[in-house]
Amino acid sequence: MKASNIISVLERFAPLRLAGSWDNVGLLIEPTKLREINKVLLTIDVTQSVLEDAVKKNCEFIISYHPLIFNPIKRLDTKSVNSRIILGCIENHITVFSPHTAWDSVSNGINDWIVSCLDYETKKSIIPDSQDESAGMGRIVRLKKSLEAASIVELFKRHFKVPYMRLSSPRTYSTVSTIAVCAGSGGSVLRGIDADMYITGEMSHHEVLSAVGNGTYVLLSEHTVTERGYLNYVAPVLMKELDADVEIILSEHDANPIVTV
Repeated sequence: MKASNIISVLERFAPLRLAGSWDNVGLLIEPTKLREINKVLLTIDVTQSVLEDAVKKNCEFIISYHPLIFNPIKRLDTKSVNSRIILGCIENHITVFSPHTAWDSVSNGINDWIVSCLDYETKKSIIPDSQDESAGMGRIVRLKKSLEAASIVELFKRHFKVPYMRLSSPRTYSTVSTIAVCAGSGGSVLRGIDADMYITGEMSHHEVLSAVGNGTYVLLSEHTVTERGYLNYVAPVLMKELDADVEIILSEHDANPIVTV
């Protein structure tokens, strides 16, 4: 299969217009020597270990949720870790595509996956897309039945497959009926949203203080924990969309860079 065909499928699945205006999404590395694509590596980040994994498995294409290239590049040399990874992709003729916030925003994307473990009666986007109300940044749900904060913590520990999460509680106890979520770093999207609980990967110290001061629980899991589980869901979806003899492989070396010790 040609790389251009895979890119067309990816852009049909999650149109790049759904990404944040600040984001750098889509085709980021296009080798001069185009190869037939037989194996696609799926990962949250392209680290040196993930690149070596792709080369070892003979993957010609990497879908990296986070953009490998984000800030402007002034030079490519071996002194910078990121430059070495970019050069490694080019030298090994590996195409790199990043959907990032397009996957956050799209219907059945990462934010919808986050709330999929909840029994809710209503769901809407926090910042709706102008063309599709089911898409947009963040999600807010109203539960069918109010829950204790501790019960929600246990629910998301199982959903995210992590032993620990971080919870900040307001001074006044209450059960939780409405939950607002945002994948990754959700402080700016969640700021000022009227909900009983915020769930995201990370927020700044002062963002947490502001939220709990307004009576909202804050549940944090670390940045990529809110995103990585979605790869298991989306891999078979993309395989079906490709409808061709292309294998999608989850990288064995993609992992949360932060561990609790």
